[in-house]
Amino acid sequence: MAVSVEFRGPLIGRLVVRASSVVLPALAANMLGADQSRHLPLQRDALGEIANVICGNVLPLIAGSDVIFNLAAPLVHEGGALPSRDRDEPSARVEIGVEEGRVETLLYLFGERHADTPSAQAVAAA
Repeated sequence: MAVSVEFRGPLIGRLVVRASSVVLPALAANMLGADQSRHLPLQRDALGEIANVICGNVLPLIAGSDVIFNLAAPLVHEGGALPSRDRDEPSARVEIGVEEGRVETLLYLFGERHADTPSAQAVAAA
């Protein structure tokens, strides 16, 4: 399963977290408690929350802590398949082994906002 979070600000892109099915119950148990870990909708929610947390912590490290990003709600992609464009190549990739499974995080940067756009001016004024 994969979850993606689109973001807009000084940089435009998407963060993807992909996890194998054996990792999802442990993730949900750590976040929600052991009783809730077997419910697939809660596993999806837990993976989405992890994607939000990672995105919210990585973007200030890349662009600076004084800029504002708008994050979209996480989108769940069953089976791990993601919508992509021909030129989509991740700018960064981290893959780790967790218990018997794997978790992969991909960061896609599609471009920068130009300084003369209204939303970039609002970010600069903030």
